[in-house]
Amino acid sequence: MSAQPSRVRIEAKGPVLEITFDHPPAHAFNEQASQDLDAALTRLNDTPELRCAIVTATGDRMFSAGWDLKAVAAGETSENFGPNGFMGLKRTDLIKPVIAAVNGLAVGGGFEFSLMATLVICAPHVEFALPELQRGFIPEAGGLWRAHRRLPVNIASELLLTGRRLSAEEGLRLGFVNRIVPRDQLMDEARAIAAQIVSCAPLAVEALLEITREVEALSDAEAFAVLKRGLPAHKRMRASDDFLEGPRAFAEKRPPRWTGK
Repeated sequence: MSAQPSRVRIEAKGPVLEITFDHPPAHAFNEQASQDLDAALTRLNDTPELRCAIVTATGDRMFSAGWDLKAVAAGETSENFGPNGFMGLKRTDLIKPVIAAVNGLAVGGGFEFSLMATLVICAPHVEFALPELQRGFIPEAGGLWRAHRRLPVNIASELLLTGRRLSAEEGLRLGFVNRIVPRDQLMDEARAIAAQIVSCAPLAVEALLEITREVEALSDAEAFAVLKRGLPAHKRMRASDDFLEGPRAFAEKRPPRWTGK
């Protein structure tokens, strides 16, 4: 029997890794698709030449419906998603920005992935939902707590308890969605944002994401203590040639020439 085509397309375009969910109509994830997505995120993290990722899906209807319930009904379990869990959502090590370019309905794992993303842009018709309680389980791939971090607690609780859909406009108003753009401009906008990120010093971007993650729930005093102690990406940034290149370029009135070293 020939191998099934991957449900996840991956293409490096210069320093930007474009990841596209491609299993219409729902872009649901089984074990293999989950492993493929996690492998792409590992590639992003571990490849110095890659600086940012854009994650989207084909079509206009769905971003992702999350776990493929047909695969579950056929006996698939959560044991073989890989070390970082379903859709890589257990990851806590990403030091490269991930832009979710949400093209359609994001349900279950699709919403959970958006909650994990660094930035979220979406088309006007997009809606987000966590209907797990209506299916007899809870969003265990991070949605349970990430929703309460990225949204007001009472709104997150309502979405979780009722399965109500969050519109793009409401997401923008609440600060979860960064931008709403027409569907036919979604990838152009995502690429423009990625280009702005890529123009920054790469090690500084990594340090920012690493530190932000570590101090997210800390007091100011605790956060400064973490900064003083130092984290790997932060130490690499301060020891790099790029750390001096920025001030030099400013003083010489020229664009900086980042090397990532």
